[in-house]
Amino acid sequence: MTTSPVAHGSFILERSYEASPSQVFAAWADPDLKARWFIGPDDWMPVRRELDLRVGGQELLQGRFAKSGRETLFTARYHDIVKDERLVYVYDMHSAGKLHSTSLVTVEMRPRGAGTQLVFTEQVAFLDG
Repeated sequence: MTTSPVAHGSFILERSYEASPSQVFAAWADPDLKARWFIGPDDWMPVRRELDLRVGGQELLQGRFAKSGRETLFTARYHDIVKDERLVYVYDMHSAGKLHSTSLVTVEMRPRGAGTQLVFTEQVAFLDG
């Protein structure tokens, strides 16, 4: 019997923005705004992008690396949305047609002074070790 390695991890990223929680939420919810920052590395080009931000809705970002031609595919499903406060979603990351990882993500937008504290928590299973 052959076994495939799996590695688990988690991390939390925190960042302060000089913008209201509704503005920060919009950067995640508006497809045009999200396309400005949710991108890959310099030699990666998007091929297809979809965003249906509602509970049960899906997000898709497919792209290709210029030099190698290797394709990546990000697919997400939204499980909890509290406007201007929180997003919870699960996503799969594929590379070269192979499932690379599956993650549970919580994005919290907390008012802080005149701005917003964003807390991004991810729990991930890397399926290729």
